This record gives sequence, structure tokens and C-alpha cells, in this order.
Amino acid sequence: MEAFRARGKIVEEEFAKNLKDPKWSNANENFTEHWDVEGVLEDKSFKFDVKDLKKFNRKDNRPQDKMACVEYVGVAGYPGWVQGKADYIAFKREKYSWLVVNRQALWDMLKGKLEEREYSATKRQWYEEKEPYATYDRSFFGKQDKFCWVPFEDIEKLEHKKIT
Repeated sequence: MEAFRARGKIVEEEFAKNLKDPKWSNANENFTEHWDVEGVLEDKSFKFDVKDLKKFNRKDNRPQDKMACVEYVGVAGYPGWVQGKADYIAFKREKYSWLVVNRQALWDMLKGKLEEREYSATKRQWYEEKEPYATYDRSFFGKQDKFCWVPFEDIEKLEHKKIT
């Protein structure tokens, strides 16, 4: 877990280089409000939640750049980061450095897709190809989170900024 947190901090600091006057969230703001850094981008101050590329499965050698893992219920059962207080989500990308999207627009799009599906993945599907907009959870590990995989091509249909 420490290596995971250390990698997260490196990615957050990498993104913060794009901001003027960055201010870091404290532990409570990070956990309950779901934002990492506040700073000026294009002459306005915003709060950002920074997301690194994710592996589909822990055993995978490398993270993938096809889909984002979006948490809408957190591990303790509270609203996940897509329902947090960040203004924008900054996704790390391979093709360019960052895809920055409005958090509320992402949540509105995602909520509509989830309502259309009414689908929940089974344990068996954890180890198969990930299905976009299928609900996954880690209840069999004693966690209450719910998340889904969202194709980056869908996220790019939202108003966004690409930072290189």
C-alpha cells in the first residue's frame, strides 16, 4: 500500500507542475472531499483529483490506456471520488500527458450509463475482459466500493482539456 501511495503522490506532483500556486489537500480533504491539489489553470483556481493509469488486474505487467476506473461509491460506503468536491479530474495518459475533465459532467454521463445498464459484475468476471459501465465491487474483500470502467474515448466526448 505504501508503494501505491508513493506512486500516487509522484503523479499528483507531476500534474501540479501545470498549475500556478498549487495548494495540497490535507488528509481529511483528500479522503472526504476527494481532491488532491488546488491551483490556477488558465487564470482560474480549481480543485483537481489526479488519477494515474490503472491496470485491469493486479497481475497485469503494465497499466492500460483504454479505460479509466471510476469509483462512484467509496470503500467505506460513502460517495466515491466522482461525486467529490473536485472541480476537475486529471487523468494521466500515455498519448499525451493529461486529460482534464469536469468532474460533474463525468458523473452526469456515468450516472446515465449506469441507470441504463442495471448490471453488476460477478467474481468470475473480475478476471475476464473488463466490460465498460458494468458495476464492479470488492465486497468479497469486505469493502463497500462500487466502480466501473469508462472508455477514455467516451470521456473525451465531454468538454475537456489535453495537457502535453
